[in-house]
Amino acid sequence: MNQQTAKQLPIAFFTMFWAAQAVSLFGDRLNNFSLMAIINNFSDNPSMTLAKLYLAMTLPLFLLAPIIGALVDRLNKCWILVCTDLCRAALACMIPMLFIKTNDFFPVMAIVFLLSTGNLFFLPAKSALIPELVSREQLLKVNSILWAAGIAGVVGGFLGGGIIYDFFSWPACFYLDGVSYLISASLIFGIALHGMRNRVAEPSKKTYHPDLLKALLEGIHAIRTSPQLLRPLGVQSLLFVGGGGFSVLVLPMIKEVSPPGSSLPLSASGLSLGLGMGAGSLVSSRLKLGTEAKERFEAAFFAVVLPATLAIGVGHGIKAILVGAFLAGLAASPLLVIAESELQREIQESMRGRVFAFREIITKSFFIASSFLFSWLAGFTGKNVLVLALGLFLACAGILWITMVSRRAKSRIDGDSGGQDADH
Repeated sequence: MNQQTAKQLPIAFFTMFWAAQAVSLFGDRLNNFSLMAIINNFSDNPSMTLAKLYLAMTLPLFLLAPIIGALVDRLNKCWILVCTDLCRAALACMIPMLFIKTNDFFPVMAIVFLLSTGNLFFLPAKSALIPELVSREQLLKVNSILWAAGIAGVVGGFLGGGIIYDFFSWPACFYLDGVSYLISASLIFGIALHGMRNRVAEPSKKTYHPDLLKALLEGIHAIRTSPQLLRPLGVQSLLFVGGGGFSVLVLPMIKEVSPPGSSLPLSASGLSLGLGMGAGSLVSSRLKLGTEAKERFEAAFFAVVLPATLAIGVGHGIKAILVGAFLAGLAASPLLVIAESELQREIQESMRGRVFAFREIITKSFFIASSFLFSWLAGFTGKNVLVLALGLFLACAGILWITMVSRRAKSRIDGDSGGQDADH
């Protein structure tokens, strides 16, 4: 979408974009819930099967993400979102048919691999599109508003998934997932048409499109040499370490307190997580990028991880897990929103697709490594101990990362300013 017209996107179309994100994220969460539910109920070893599922989700990152990121920089991002939603709709509907026919998780893993490939187009395109819709000053507020769509998706996906799974059928969860992707595609289709009809004619000029190898090296160099990019990437990576570890540790704990064949405790845990994320997004919407107050809040959010893990690791029963999930959502939500806004603000427009694709590689690699590590460690020590250890690590590492990298960035800025003054 042309940048000159996109930042004047009418409120009706921005509402459509918000609704599309809510519906699409509902589909993502419903898909995630449904996969976890069938693994929890049909697998003999849920922790290891879940780790293998994460591996299937992650493999496309290493094989395709750099190339896809370079392609996203060259293609119309709205149309990328439309096409990937249509493909994901078809793939989601294939999961129950294949699992019923084979009674094996291998075909499911193959579909998950293809869905993850579609996500590699969708997620960088969505992140790169938002700065084209709003100004730099509005990024944090707008991302907080859009994050509310994600929260609605989390709550709806887990709550709706639990009800549909228990009272209708588990295949219905996947079919509804496919319908949600179709609705999202139709909403973004309207925005894409609006962009085509309102494109401002510009003087013809040659667009810089390096070959793929050079484009990939430029993306790596941009990340490696910029503290302004390393800082939010580090925050997101730590959160994904926590996500991978907690998912394989807490899922069996939920199963232990669930009635046989019921997924409602899992649904309630997702709902509690979503409510915590909603509370956190309200706080992040009131912050401003580049301020010391924002950095203090980030450190405080990482500190909240400790009571979250204490509730889960020391408490007993589903109530303790619900409290821990709420606090985890409260801590993670603003950290993710702030990090995403900082990346969108600092990345050059011509490189957003590549950098966001590399972001997917980095964060998902930490996620899958963490899930396998803690799944393996769970065979040697109690899950409660591991939950507490992971929470302590995240809190300490997060606070140290924010403090150290922020100082490095400030020193670099002061050095550049001093050099300019000396030149004058």
